[in-house]
Amino acid sequence: MELEPVGAAVKLSITHSIEREPSTLITAVSGGWPKILSNLKSLLETGTVVPPAPYPAQAA
Repeated sequence: MELEPVGAAVKLSITHSIEREPSTLITAVSGGWPKILSNLKSLLETGTVVPPAPYPAQAA
């Protein structure tokens, strides 16, 4: 993670890397970051986060 001042704002950069290809770890974590960062942005701008969608009920 890297924080960089940009005018009156701060730029957050997150980089994932792994030594071997292909990596299922990179694929798995890459899908979650947009949701996490969107909620972080909402929290910083408004003081609240978007409630997560409920998990679908699992069949018995």
